[in-house]
Amino acid sequence: MSTTKFITYSSIFILFILVVGSCTSDFDEINRSQTGLTGDRFEEDLLLTRSLVYGALRYTEYQRAQQLYTQHYMQYYAVSVSYFPTDRYVTRNDWLTAYWREAYADFGMQCQQVIELTEGNVLKSNKTSIAKIWKVFIMHRITDFWGDVPYFEAFTGDITPAYTPQEEIYQDMLSVLKEEAVKLATPSTENFEAADVIYNGDRGLWIKFANSLRLRLAMRLSNVNPTLAQQHVSEVLAEDNLITNNTESAVLPYGKDFGNAIENVQPMSVLRNFNEYRMSNTLVDFLKDNNDPRLELFVEPTEGGEYEGLQNGLNPEQINVSDLANFSRDSNIISNQATPTGLMIYPEVLFLKAEAALRGWGTGSAQQFYEDGIKASIDYWNTIYTTLKNTLPAEEADALPNLAITDITISDYIAEPAVAYNSATGLDQIITQKWVALLNQGFEAYAEYRRTGFPKLNPIPNTNGESETGGTSLPIRVKYPAEEQTLNRIEYNIAIGRQGPDLPTTSVWWDIQ
Repeated sequence: MSTTKFITYSSIFILFILVVGSCTSDFDEINRSQTGLTGDRFEEDLLLTRSLVYGALRYTEYQRAQQLYTQHYMQYYAVSVSYFPTDRYVTRNDWLTAYWREAYADFGMQCQQVIELTEGNVLKSNKTSIAKIWKVFIMHRITDFWGDVPYFEAFTGDITPAYTPQEEIYQDMLSVLKEEAVKLATPSTENFEAADVIYNGDRGLWIKFANSLRLRLAMRLSNVNPTLAQQHVSEVLAEDNLITNNTESAVLPYGKDFGNAIENVQPMSVLRNFNEYRMSNTLVDFLKDNNDPRLELFVEPTEGGEYEGLQNGLNPEQINVSDLANFSRDSNIISNQATPTGLMIYPEVLFLKAEAALRGWGTGSAQQFYEDGIKASIDYWNTIYTTLKNTLPAEEADALPNLAITDITISDYIAEPAVAYNSATGLDQIITQKWVALLNQGFEAYAEYRRTGFPKLNPIPNTNGESETGGTSLPIRVKYPAEEQTLNRIEYNIAIGRQGPDLPTTSVWWDIQ
């Protein structure tokens, strides 16, 4: 996105920050009447803004769920302090509970309130469609994390909602995306405009986002229901109205032009200041071994000028004797306060097209889409780097590395022996490059790993026997919040009776690898 486009959002962020209070953290919110529209629930524009900002995840839930679970699971980062156990595959219930509560009692509820305030009003039909598309984005992360979750009975005021089978959730989400993309093609009188901090009310871009998200979700079903997956993939590709370049990517912008309160802070920039992690050796070694030009974009060299990652899953004793000065931090490019958070970016769309072509579900060359995806990923991050260089205060801009990534640099990388496309290992290469491209989008990378088994990750030490999987295998879901066993005991028991034990070793429905 251009700086000019970002600036159009500033006024609504400032208004939003002044009007909307802090997020709900008490479970009491779930027990309130969720269908009664009280005075603080009448501003659908502000509700939508808040749902977008918080649904993309503020640093609190970003850290608890995306960073300390999915991004460490996917070995982008490794814990460098002794008091975070999830990198050792040990559950922290309070972190999962916080994410569950915020999703159901805060940003998910606010999105539902937008739907209830606008649905049935022909003048606001575009608002309804945008809110329904965003609700799918929120819910697909939730169901991919846990499996069966409250869906059809969520946000209704029922404090003991039934858990919907994930198969039914996916069928509905795909239908919603298809239907709302069609409805958005017809303009309505009212739109969100600047209240929409992702696309500024651009119906065309929301249609592309809905179609691209539908492609993502359809491909998720490639193993468990290939017939349904192919149906949706083929329809979306035939329509050919997807995100088509990096500027159309769905991202949440940050920086000085979008307000200065805590609600508008790039999550990774906050977490970087905590100094509780290092880059994982899995990612750093892959970048180094293949002469990947993203190495300097992603990784900060050590004090000795080396690029060295830290092993995931070290036990506290090993961490405590490690000299962290010998291990690389993330760069101030990917974790800059002005770097946007990616939600659905163009490189991912290209890798989805590559997989579709590989499976025979779409036209075009799998190799070409694969190579275009690599180019788009490097360009995505290189553009962010260039923008930071040109817009940050001089002192901050000068502290960034001086990089010169050219077309020749990219071509040489694509020709690297392990990168050059080979149809015999096509799926491995496509998903591995998608993994690199999805840095700081841990939810999606984690889902794709479980679906495909790629990329190849390193086993962690047994961590003194603490690991809930033994360390040799990655957790393939997370446990439900413990309070569900008492507050919603009957429905919880029905769900685990259908899905399997409430353990990190129980697969979600679409994960049959």
